[in-house]
Amino acid sequence: MKLTFDARRVAIIGGVVVGIIAIAALLILLAGASPLDGLRGLIEGVSSSPYRFGELLVGTVPIAIIALTLIPALRAGVFSVGAEGQVTIGAITATASIFGLQNLFGDAVPAAVYLVCGAVAGAIGGGAFALLPALLAVRWNVNEILSTLLLNYVATGILGWSLRTWLASGENTATPQSALLPDAAAIPTLIEGTRAHWGLVLVVVVAAALMWWQRTSSSARLTVFASRPKLARRLGTTRSRTIYTTMLISGLGAGLVGWIQVSGINDRLMGSVSGGVGFSGIAVALLGALVPSGIVIAALFFSALAAGALGMQSATGSVPTSIAEVIKGVILLGVACIAAVQKRPAAIVAPTAEPTAADDDPPGAGSGTSAAVEDHIGLSESEPRR
Repeated sequence: MKLTFDARRVAIIGGVVVGIIAIAALLILLAGASPLDGLRGLIEGVSSSPYRFGELLVGTVPIAIIALTLIPALRAGVFSVGAEGQVTIGAITATASIFGLQNLFGDAVPAAVYLVCGAVAGAIGGGAFALLPALLAVRWNVNEILSTLLLNYVATGILGWSLRTWLASGENTATPQSALLPDAAAIPTLIEGTRAHWGLVLVVVVAAALMWWQRTSSSARLTVFASRPKLARRLGTTRSRTIYTTMLISGLGAGLVGWIQVSGINDRLMGSVSGGVGFSGIAVALLGALVPSGIVIAALFFSALAAGALGMQSATGSVPTSIAEVIKGVILLGVACIAAVQKRPAAIVAPTAEPTAADDDPPGAGSGTSAAVEDHIGLSESEPRR
């Protein structure tokens, strides 16, 4: 049993990476600076002081969590672009739960209760909002890319209405925002003198959990579902269950990020609470090849671009900080090319497997290919085929 090796795929991915680096260097040259000076400034921008290094870690947390919790959905071929809206709804529900506890019990609420309730409320809000496009996809075959994209605007509208009504601050501010959260509701700092918080530990826990999950039969079943849905149905993986489960997991992760944004970074709910982390998370998940360790590294890289842009500007004197966003856009285009190449995952084949259509076999008949896949995912002969 082995995984097929696609040299063409590796060559295309390598070419895309080289192209991204070349375009980024060209952008810096057009700005009137040396690419090496820009690289030096980028590195200094994230490592010249503990605070700047902390900013690198702070920016990594939300992107990494969103990307990690997208792994099951993307493995199953369920492409959701609704993380931005799910982060927003999660931030609203987390903020509402924290203020609700404060209004009910005053200052007597322990910090642990604030943290647990905020995290749970945020995850529930994001998960519930993710189930809406899942329902549309299952019941009426509405394309999940289209529905999740449009629901992002619905979430933005809900946020704007909330910040002008029931969650509005009593202060006169230039932009709508909520009141400050109680001090006890803030996520504790992990590194003194920085904004780096204990959300970093959450990234490690989620990554470890997904590394374990990828070794289980359920992960293999989702991979089979993406490429051979008829065979997956014979193995007990239905379309509705797959869509509901994978989109719920990604929604829970995005909602949790909403809580982290308000309790770990901003200390209040603001109109810019998502900050583009949802779209960045999709790119990071694909750039990391749906591998937890690769995703964490890609998230660090994306965060370094944002945190080090100021250092790049200081080192070169001519490169604007906005060039980081342009480079991210170039990376997104490269990721799209890589995703197109990776659309068909490597197939699991046995030495005696036949390349015939196992999907068209009757439920009781097993070919060499389907038997190999069943053996790989741990489906014994004693288990009924559904």
